[in-house]
Amino acid sequence: MGPSLRFLSLLLSGQVALSAGGLALEGRVLPYRQVEVSAPVSSRIVGMRVKEGEAVKAGQPLAQLYGKLEELEMQRAKALLERREFEAKGAKRLYDSKIIPEARALESRIDLELARLQYETAAEQVRLRTIVAPMDGIVVERYRDEGEAVSGAQPMFRLMDLSRVVVQCAVGPAALAAFAPGRKVRVVLPEPGGAASAEGEVILVDPCADAEGKVRVKVVVPNPEGRFRAGLKAQVIIPEGS
Repeated sequence: MGPSLRFLSLLLSGQVALSAGGLALEGRVLPYRQVEVSAPVSSRIVGMRVKEGEAVKAGQPLAQLYGKLEELEMQRAKALLERREFEAKGAKRLYDSKIIPEARALESRIDLELARLQYETAAEQVRLRTIVAPMDGIVVERYRDEGEAVSGAQPMFRLMDLSRVVVQCAVGPAALAAFAPGRKVRVVLPEPGGAASAEGEVILVDPCADAEGKVRVKVVVPNPEGRFRAGLKAQVIIPEGS
């Protein structure tokens, strides 16, 4: 089927609309990535570090949980580790001078390794009390406030990465041949008084169709200025003759 006949077939099927530059398929804008940040342990929130709408970087603290007991345990483990290090050095010197048997020196080294493991465990418990961002993004929702208790795995924040967006659309069999992973397309977001336009790249053509025979297609679009907002409708333009 030639380009003109295929163009007419798509229009008659109602799968796409006619645009000035070819065919336009309607899709919806989705965040490139979104995550819910949960509390790794049960505790009480003693500090909130971010607000809704705030941009954050990966590793940035979002909230602080109560952890006085864990901090004291870490200090105790650190003191024990320093003591074991001193004893191990002394035992090595005595063994090298043939004053104590090898078994005594080995026992001292084992005690040192156990003390180091105890300290690392205590330090990790302290680190778990600081909730950090797993990625760059925007805090779009904050589920808890300072003073509230949280349980392990309970969501505290929802973050979205909108530096790029994904436009997802359902494509019928007649238009599917125009899509392939890596294909460059034009994406248009209607706006009052104009339209935002950007080049996008097809990143997914679903190998399975839905109950209506449509195939899910995803197009990733750079969004450095934040003009493409998640949830809005957009059009993916297929140039005529492609």
